[in-house]
Amino acid sequence: GGQYSTISAGGDHTCALRTDNTIACWGNNDSGQADAPGGQYSDVSAGGWHSCGLGTDRTIVCWGTNSELRLGVS
Repeated sequence: GGQYSTISAGGDHTCALRTDNTIACWGNNDSGQADAPGGQYSDVSAGGWHSCGLGTDRTIVCWGTNSELRLGVS
């Protein structure tokens, strides 16, 4: 629930930025791509099997599959 300011559709999931700067995701969650972490965000982007959010502190957080190092971590 709540009000949203931004929405992004990925492969089989969707994420949206709420007006309180939190993220909500729904849809296919086979790789954890719809398990948005807590925190405060200013933007969100849903990909094929992963999603990323831009934190209000200007850091980037990604979640979901990390095949082929898509999340930028090894």
